[in-house]
Amino acid sequence: MKRKWILLKITLLLAGLIFLLAFTNKKYQLREVHTVKKMIDYAHGNHFVTEKIVDSILKKAHPDYPHMQMKRVNTRDMEYLLNKDDYISYANVYLENDGVLHAEIKQQIPVLRVHNGEEEYYITDRKKRIPLSKEFSAKVLIADGEIDLNDYKGLVELAQNINEDNLLKNLIAGIRKERENSFILFVDDGDYILELGELENLKTKLENFKVFHTEYVQKSADIPYKKFNLRFNNQIVATK
Repeated sequence: MKRKWILLKITLLLAGLIFLLAFTNKKYQLREVHTVKKMIDYAHGNHFVTEKIVDSILKKAHPDYPHMQMKRVNTRDMEYLLNKDDYISYANVYLENDGVLHAEIKQQIPVLRVHNGEEEYYITDRKKRIPLSKEFSAKVLIADGEIDLNDYKGLVELAQNINEDNLLKNLIAGIRKERENSFILFVDDGDYILELGELENLKTKLENFKVFHTEYVQKSADIPYKKFNLRFNNQIVATK
């Protein structure tokens, strides 16, 4: 008899638990999303993506956004549409049980703005081409000439080397591709150009120029040369 009573209590407890879970699930399904938290990464100073843009993308995934029943929220669709945007490099969307929808956004990071014939576009730190934006204009190095996909890797490395150095960042004004495997750099502080040549051994070429600039250019009132050739590893050739 005692055993039967124990089994009865266990059965009643399980039935109550199942009822509670079903009730909770039903309540969850009927609940609406009450808050959308959009976390957009502005750490690099880019403002291509705004909260308004995120809202418009999420609304494409759910026409009733932001007043959605939690059971109808498809975070995968939301992430897919966000990641398709030209200016978003990564999106993470998740929904908490308390009705808060989170959208975490990382923006693309442009390092160059390219004038390529009749086209203009950015190249990002991930070597991806993205269009110019009506919302925001990034302050990055300008590159012109017949630049193609094969140049992206070297150009990104060049831009990053320049941007990470205080002297070069304030000195180098732009990049031009003159012909295949031949690039030049324009400077802000003089009427001369730097012949870089191929996009190889960039650290060595730039370090050589930094030493030359410190030891010679900064100490000279007048620079009689129009070109400084950085193609050689151990010397800089000046041309009038």
